[in-house]
Amino acid sequence: MKILGVSSYHHDSAAASLNNGLIQGASQEERFTRKKFDKSFPKNTIRWLRDQYDDWEFAAFYEETTYNQFKTDIKQLTGARPVLVDHHEAHAMSSILTTDWTECAIMVVDTVGNRYSTSLGVYKDGQIEWLKRFRYPNSIGLFYSSATRLLGFVPLSDECKVMSAAAYGTPKWASWINQKVVDYNADGDYTFLHNLERGVGTGTLDWDIAASVQQVTQNILLSLTTWLQKETGLTNLAYAGGVALNCVANTYLLKNSGFKQIAIQPAAGDAGCALGAAGLITRPLWENAYLGVSANNNISADECADRIIKGEIVPVIQGRAEFGPRALGNRSLLCAPTDDNIKKLNSIKMRDTDSWRPYAPVCQIEEADNYFKVYQHSKEMLFVADILEGNFKTHDNTARLQTVTGSSNAYLWKVLEKTRQYGYPILINTSLNAKGKPIVNTVDDFKREVQLYD
Repeated sequence: MKILGVSSYHHDSAAASLNNGLIQGASQEERFTRKKFDKSFPKNTIRWLRDQYDDWEFAAFYEETTYNQFKTDIKQLTGARPVLVDHHEAHAMSSILTTDWTECAIMVVDTVGNRYSTSLGVYKDGQIEWLKRFRYPNSIGLFYSSATRLLGFVPLSDECKVMSAAAYGTPKWASWINQKVVDYNADGDYTFLHNLERGVGTGTLDWDIAASVQQVTQNILLSLTTWLQKETGLTNLAYAGGVALNCVANTYLLKNSGFKQIAIQPAAGDAGCALGAAGLITRPLWENAYLGVSANNNISADECADRIIKGEIVPVIQGRAEFGPRALGNRSLLCAPTDDNIKKLNSIKMRDTDSWRPYAPVCQIEEADNYFKVYQHSKEMLFVADILEGNFKTHDNTARLQTVTGSSNAYLWKVLEKTRQYGYPILINTSLNAKGKPIVNTVDDFKREVQLYD
């Protein structure tokens, strides 16, 4: 059975192709249009998939309010029969399919999807049952995006900056937020006391507000997951929705909720719903997140390692692009974690006003325990680890660590194997893109958009 899954019209438009239980490809539309967070109908992504893999029998979509528009648009590109699925079920399946679990607890937390903002339930033998749901605008995602705007950032874009900024502050406003903004309890319930649809204003960066918002968000999520774990008795959780990209909160839940494993889709936001929507028709086999366009700038692993050892920042374009917002070694800037390189990266990434933001480390899984306390290994940078020692530092001694095996990314593992022998077991891995632009798709994108400095 050939199935196309589509995300569109809100943000993070994407498309994914399945064939007889295999994921053939998936990409966000922004990678083709070069417009970050592109929400337009993903015609370029669909054309790329169609040209690679021919037409489909079904085209799955997840949003009831724009389904008629979808049916009109999809007819222009494919003969596939449109199928409507539930938004939060698509989110849930996007994370479920990254596992081999036949039973698990599920949690979806985003801004809104088909009138819901949070859904808690169980997946068993191919069926999803919701146990508790929260309607928009009673929304954790809306709360966090409102805080994003308050701190002078762009909602639905810069939430990661709020998470990073929280490390520099103290949560001195958390009790005030608990009293005036949101009420939550140990029974897995929360209620926002004000409608935040119009936001709470626009301000400037305040470390303490960021820390307070992060702590309150984590505590609400913990109340939900603790209730869900006790209610279901399950120890595996599939978690999705835009809020699931908050790797600090994810690790907090892993340490405190009672769940032993948490599976998260690398494209946890609406882009992942394209894959999840298709997966609701036929659950596919997950191999990895390298599902996008294939390209290569012909830098071998040995050459890459040699240049890193010499002190260079190396642009890596190899194999298929990563599905999701984080570079995982196939569209990356790699370098040794030196102060000089961080200064150069800040220039390349144009971080003139937010040079405080940390860069993410990558190391071989065999080396991780020598330098980090790892709570759950992640090939997709979905959790943080505590820094124990070594040549990598951050403000709060935590890092959004990517651990690599020879099978998860052979190229990156080979680079690390060589740099380790020359004193660099840990490298910086940051996305290959210019400020305001998506991660590059092709070598031409890189040549056109990214300026490297000596």
